[in-house]
Order: sequence, then C-alpha cells, then structure tokens
Amino acid sequence: MIHPMYEKLLRMLRAMELEEKVLHSGVLVCIFGLFVPWIGGQWSGTVQQWSGFGFYTGYIGQTVLFLQLYIFAMTISPLLGGPTLVRKGIRNFVRLILSSLSTILLIMAFTVLLRLTGQLSGAEIRFGIYFAIVGSAIATLYAFLKYQDEQRGLNQAVFLHPDAQTTPKLKVTAVADSLPEDRPPPPPPPTPPPAEDHHLFSNQ
Repeated sequence: MIHPMYEKLLRMLRAMELEEKVLHSGVLVCIFGLFVPWIGGQWSGTVQQWSGFGFYTGYIGQTVLFLQLYIFAMTISPLLGGPTLVRKGIRNFVRLILSSLSTILLIMAFTVLLRLTGQLSGAEIRFGIYFAIVGSAIATLYAFLKYQDEQRGLNQAVFLHPDAQTTPKLKVTAVADSLPEDRPPPPPPPTPPPAEDHHLFSNQ
C-alpha cells in the first residue's frame, strides 16, 4: 500500500506541465551521470576509473550535485509539505541561473578530461560525463522556456490591465453616442387653413 504522502506526491507529479516534467527529468539524468564513471583507463596493468566525484574534477562534480539537488528540492519540497525554498515569482529565474551554471561547470570538466586523455596514454572519457552534460543542458533549456513563458505572461498582463482598457471603452461609447440613431423622421407640420376672403362682405 502506498503511503498517503507519496500518493499525493505522485498525483501532483502527474499534474505537472510537460515542460516541468522534462526539466526535472534532465535534473535526474544529470545526477545519475555524476555517479557513473567519467574517466577510466589502464595504468600499470590495472584498470581504474573515476566517477564525477573523483579524479581532478571531483570538486566540480560535488558543486554540480548541490546545484541539481537544490533545483529539484525547489519543486519537491512544497509538494511534500516542506518549506518553500524559493518563492514562486522568481523560481524560474533561479532555476535558469543554477542550471546554466551547472552546464558551464560540466563543460569545463569535460575540457579538462579531454586534455588529460590527450596527455595520458590509456586514459579515455567514459559515458558518465556525457549523461551529466546532456541532463544539465536539457534542464537549462526548459528552465529558459519556462522563464520566457513567465515573462511573456507578465507582459500580456500589463497590456491587458483593466485600467488600460478604460480609455478605449470610453472612446467606443463616445463614438457610438455620436452616431445618428435609426429613428423615423418626425411627421410634417399640419397644413395651415386657407385665408378667409373678406371682400365678399365688403359691399354690404
């Protein structure tokens, strides 16, 4: 039997927008890429490999893990009844900044590993770094799309503000009042009676 808290969480996750689901899927893929091998090779007859938390780039892996977990916690914490880490008004902007920073750090780590594999014989880059970069890039892309949609909605709200619509409505009403109404013309005035002839009685 599913715990009520997890059942509520699953229901809310199903109700998420598609962009939100893809964004958090990218976060999970990035986190997965941190725990699998980034670089490996054969030295002195032994096969060795390191994940995102080992070798010379371990500090980058730890920083990226913190950033991705914080992005994930911003959404999950309120759903589980926990504290709101970032208020909703700036949440998309914060997610965009953190995911962008994560992607930049991972590209820097990939550059370091690529240079090391060129200098050390037998060393090669493993798939973990690719998973981390792709996942972080997906999260960054959809964080940008969410932020862009939010800004577009704010701009539309400004232009469609009720106070901004008062003047056009008044103008339309004024123009409508100035138009002639479709009324029947007034009836013509009555014909005046013929003038009396007083000459007939002047000789009497």
